[in-house]
Amino acid sequence: MTGNQKKLSKGVIGGWLLHHDQKLLSARTVAFENIATAGRSARLLSAISKEDGWTVSTERVAELGNQLGIRKHELPGLLNVLGVEGLVQSDGDGVSVLGVTQARLLEYAANIFEGQQPAGLEYAAIDLAERGSSSPVRRTDCAEELAEDYKLTRVMLQDLFEQSEHIGFVDYEGRGEDRLYFNGSLFKRDHADKARRILDSLSDVEKQNLLEADDRLRKSGCLPAAVVQKVLGDILWSKLHQIGYFQVSIVANEYGSTEFVTKPEALTKYVPSGLADMLDDAKALSSSLTFGILASPASRGRIKSPEVLMDAFIGRGYVEGWASAIKRDYVALERKGVVQVTSSTDGHRLTLLKPEVGKMARELVLKGDASKIAAELIIGNRKTDFAGPETARTEERLKDIPQAKSAAAQSLNILRKR
Repeated sequence: MTGNQKKLSKGVIGGWLLHHDQKLLSARTVAFENIATAGRSARLLSAISKEDGWTVSTERVAELGNQLGIRKHELPGLLNVLGVEGLVQSDGDGVSVLGVTQARLLEYAANIFEGQQPAGLEYAAIDLAERGSSSPVRRTDCAEELAEDYKLTRVMLQDLFEQSEHIGFVDYEGRGEDRLYFNGSLFKRDHADKARRILDSLSDVEKQNLLEADDRLRKSGCLPAAVVQKVLGDILWSKLHQIGYFQVSIVANEYGSTEFVTKPEALTKYVPSGLADMLDDAKALSSSLTFGILASPASRGRIKSPEVLMDAFIGRGYVEGWASAIKRDYVALERKGVVQVTSSTDGHRLTLLKPEVGKMARELVLKGDASKIAAELIIGNRKTDFAGPETARTEERLKDIPQAKSAAAQSLNILRKR
């Protein structure tokens, strides 16, 4: 374990491992082998553990792997890695999962990664992505610290930036030392420089107000826009809103339209743009639930126990009662097919039609961060899970990635030795 990596939780590391492995699937390169091993092993483990039977046949495991983009010849090695970690057991009958829970999936990925004893360059690739996940970071501002934390030579540091750009670990804008790195799910390419300049220009008071607003959103996940705007002031609110630092959803009911704020990285941090619609649905559901918690009068059905309600909503698939809020606060979500509202002699029933959206909303409302659930959406059937610009961009062709200079030199030294 090295340098700044200690500051990253296993959940964060695991999320980036899944993200980076998806990028490596669309690139012809043998670099970052430990990231690929950890990410691919975790995705395979997730697929196997979701099967109904205790033991999954070898043929079924091979098909599950195929659906994830894992070739048949890769399977023995990945199953061996999972076996060493004590997560699966393979025998003549197939593969058995040993006490695995989906909730700890990102932790498993991080443990597998650390068990491969990765070099500093691979940790640095995760750190660089994390640095650009909340706001664009300038190359010159992070290069020295990354080199120091992960013991990177000048050539290795150059490899880090070039490989991360080519593979797609990060998005980038600009040239040379002023090049900006950022998460494309959070900042559009043409807005990145503007975002960096605005954030750099904040006064000490504005920075303090922004820290306070961020802290409140980390704790609550979703807040009325009026609350955040009061903390920031009108001018700073306008600056941050226009660069997409905050995202705003609207809840419309008999009380009018109420705006609610979330932080983009709470949902989209590790997730490709092809899941944008699902993430928007989660933000909308979070906003409606937050209205019910904070603003809805008791007479129309104020949510007094958010955790109990959300657990029932997701576990049972519906909530039921005579509260008028059920009929009035979820109209937009019903139109989008996220929920369904019905009425009977037992009252009004709100049925959840998209469980994954509900899970993200629960994490966002109760814990302030649903990025873990969002990251897990990367795992699944590659042929059906993604639709949209990201799919077209990454699967149009496999990218030939230039060989890292440091790796080339090391290979030559090995080949020359007798």
